[in-house]
Amino acid sequence: MLKEKYLLVFASLIMLAPLMGQSKEYTRVVAEDSKIEFSGVQNRKTAFTGHFADFKVDAIFNRDDLENSRIDVVIELASLESGSEKRDTKLKKGNWFDIDNTPRSYFKSETIEAVSNDIYEIKGQLEIKGISKPYSFKLEIRELVDLLRLSGDFTINRLDFDLGLGAWKNPDWVKHEVNVEFDIAVKSNAQKDT
Repeated sequence: MLKEKYLLVFASLIMLAPLMGQSKEYTRVVAEDSKIEFSGVQNRKTAFTGHFADFKVDAIFNRDDLENSRIDVVIELASLESGSEKRDTKLKKGNWFDIDNTPRSYFKSETIEAVSNDIYEIKGQLEIKGISKPYSFKLEIRELVDLLRLSGDFTINRLDFDLGLGAWKNPDWVKHEVNVEFDIAVKSNAQKDT
């Protein structure tokens, strides 16, 4: 009798297996529905917002297997736009992003932990100008069939990454704290283009 009970449970698990969450790989960013923005304060009072037009996401996600989930992002720094051609030119130079020597920024996740419904804490390494620092922040992760939507924000101290050297170190020129906000839609590799 006990043996039949175990067999019944085992058979039920086998039948349910296809219904259980499986990890999906997401790498196809929907550019027109995605953004990575940065905002700061210049000359003590002038707020500005910019964005990166070119970035890639490589994610594997399964809410039932967070240990083997990851979200990695690569940003092409030359794609920055801040609403001022003069400021954009300066931001691309050596005192700031130094795109000639370090053209990309990276975030590589190390752990993803559930906080509440669709809210997660992600920890990983943020690299800018070849300087890597541990960063953690909360983000919302929503799975919509074959689409993953990632949204959230965090703040960096630009001096941690040598952004704004020389006279630019003075926070009167540009505030040290820079906010980064993102809302990214990325398709799974299984989804066909329509």
